[in-house]
Formats: sequence, C-alpha cells, structure tokens
Amino acid sequence: MKYPIEVFAKKLVILISLLLLITIGALVYVTWIKTVNTNISEILNPFAILNKKDQQTPPKEPINIFSSSLTDKEINIALLGIDRRSKFESAYRTDTMVILSINVTKNRILLISIPRDLWVENSRVNALYIQGGWESLQSAFKEITGLEVDNYILTDFEDFAWIIDSFGGVEVAVENSFVDSQYPVDVTKTYQTVAFEQGTEVMDGQRALIFSRSRKGTNGEGSDWARMKRQHLLLKGMVGAVLQPKSIFNPMNVEQAYKMITDGRMDTSLTLSDAYYLWDMYKDKDKYTYVSLFLDSDYVFNPPMEDYGGAWVLAPIDPTYAAFHNKVKEVVNQPVPSTLQ
Repeated sequence: MKYPIEVFAKKLVILISLLLLITIGALVYVTWIKTVNTNISEILNPFAILNKKDQQTPPKEPINIFSSSLTDKEINIALLGIDRRSKFESAYRTDTMVILSINVTKNRILLISIPRDLWVENSRVNALYIQGGWESLQSAFKEITGLEVDNYILTDFEDFAWIIDSFGGVEVAVENSFVDSQYPVDVTKTYQTVAFEQGTEVMDGQRALIFSRSRKGTNGEGSDWARMKRQHLLLKGMVGAVLQPKSIFNPMNVEQAYKMITDGRMDTSLTLSDAYYLWDMYKDKDKYTYVSLFLDSDYVFNPPMEDYGGAWVLAPIDPTYAAFHNKVKEVVNQPVPSTLQ
C-alpha cells in the first residue's frame, strides 16, 4: 500500500520534532546534573566555595614600601601653601614654600623657606606653579637651593585648618607675644585684631591658620620672614600631634589616612607606597634634629621697583645663589652629634 506524499511528509515532520525535543531534553538534563553535582560538592566541601571566590577575585597585593622612590639618604619634599579661599578658585599663588629635606643617615631635618616675592625665571616665584605647573617651581627650587626636590604636597587655607583639627589641635611654642590689628577677614574684605602670648598654646585649625598667615604684627612679628619662622614652629608641632589621643589618625591606618588627605583635599606627587615609607620612618622621629634656614637679607635685597615694572620684589644678591647653596651644603653635611652616633 502506498502512502500519499502528504501523509509521508506529515510523519517526517513529526519524527524530526520528536528528535529535537529528545535532544533538548537531554541537554537540559545534563546541565541540571552538573549543577546538582556542583552544589552537592560545595555542600560536602565548604572550602570549595571559598576556593571558587578566590579564583574569581585575585587577592590584593600588599603595599611594598621598598617600591617607594624615597629610598635615598636624602628626601626632599616641597610643602606648598596656596592662597586659595575656595575650591572654585582657579587662580592662586604658592605664598608658603617650605622645602623639607630629610637626611636619613644623619637623622636631620632641614626646613628651608623661600620668600614669595623672590624674582626668578622672569616672575615672582609664588606665581610659577599656576603658570607652569610643578615642573616650573621644581626647577626654581633647584636653582635657588641646589637641592633636587622630587615631590610636593599642596594645601589651601581650608585643608590646612582641617588637618590641624584632625590632629585634635597642635601644641605650639609661641616665641614672641604680638598683636596684629590688620589681619584680613576674607569673607568681608575687612580687618580684625588678633593677638598671641609668648608661651605654649594648643591651637585649633583656624587659630593655627591665623598664626601662620599674620604678617602685620608688633614686636618684630610684622614681616614675611617672621611668619616663615612661625610656620616652622607649627610644622614641628604637627609632627608630635599625629598620634595624640584626639587625632582621627590614631591608631594610624596609612592607606585610609592617605585617601582622606588626598581625596578632594590636598594635592601631592607622593604615592601610597611613599606614604608607607614615610610612616615607617615616623617611629624614629625623636632621633631627628631640626634646622631652619631662610633666604633672608644675607642673600636677597629689594631692588628698585622701576627695574621690575613697578613691582615690589626680592632679587638675589648673587644671581647664582652660590652663597645660599654653600649654606645648605654646610647644614646638610654637618657631622652627626656625638649623642646620636
């Protein structure tokens, strides 16, 4: 008996459909079996789950402090304070410039302040950063001091006050009593009177900012050099304040502290590895002696304003800064005191 072609075709379609269903069912079954076996193995062996997670997320590599570039016997870092009153300001000057030179082998810290009005590279030195970036200011520091200054930390008024408050205040040894009746009030563009008494004072952020900015004080405290000296006093006080009881950095978590300081606040060329390296040195802080140097009237003078387009500037007595270079070398190469040998 012969089947009509239509009946044959219909049965062929049904047969193919059954084969497809059987194939799909088999694939689903195999997949289900694999899943069940995997789950059962993870239940029987809980470490399989942990191993699976370890394979998905590679372990975080520990920070290697020896990967830091700060491995020389001499570490030079520029501490830059800018006159920015708001984060929205894009034009500002580095009115505070302190070069922190750490001699690891001799346990000596040299603080060198550069006056903001110094004329260098056809500009006031405090304008170089905004004009040509860190490299421009770095080149000027090399010309002025003879030191290779590889890194910087830059902060404004707000962040300077914040770091002092974060320490829980800073104890400062005020050397001279003085009154400044022309201290600027930035918001109102007016002046206020501030005063400090000789002796020890624990300053909060705003008080420390006033102490470091004032330059119209009485009793010999009315100049840029006077406030440079006060800034050095503050820096020395800050070293001991890091781990005082009220400090938010006590106990110290270097990575967390680095993120807090650099995330939207201070700018720096120092890396996290550098921060670990410096913190490793902190345990020996009491072994270090401090020396302050200032580019003062022994090395600079006030030239006629007409020679500089009517601007009040400072110029080096010796354009090569040779005398100041020699002074820096003398301090750097001083023998270690016998008590530290």
